[in-house]
Amino acid sequence: MDVSSIPIMAALKKRMQWLNGNQTVISENIANADTPGYTNKELEKQDFSRLVSGLSNEKAPPASSAGLKTTNVRHIGGAGSMNGQPNVKEAKDGEESLNGNSVVLEDEMIKLADNQMEYGMAVNLYKKNMRLLKIAMGKGGGR
Repeated sequence: MDVSSIPIMAALKKRMQWLNGNQTVISENIANADTPGYTNKELEKQDFSRLVSGLSNEKAPPASSAGLKTTNVRHIGGAGSMNGQPNVKEAKDGEESLNGNSVVLEDEMIKLADNQMEYGMAVNLYKKNMRLLKIAMGKGGGR
């Protein structure tokens, strides 16, 4: 039996993938907090209730342009780290510093903590559903 054919399990998997991509974008924002001219980025929001109900007609999204900003040709580029993730867009709600950077570290740290809590919740839901499936199949379900 393919577990991903169960709508809740497929939705949880997609949610964890989105949260992983969100973690990458937040990390890139934090890494570029002092980069002149860097614009704060964020992922398109994901509607988890649509994922669970199976109404999401998501196709493979295009590769995004999120990555480390390089100011010198000898710098290591980080482009392509978000392949297969939802669209990354520039966050318009931030303030801009004197050097043109729009990353607010305090806001990014709050987003990071929230993302970590949501990921932990998704993992716990996935584990609980797997345990319920094992019980239903008669293969136990003990810890």
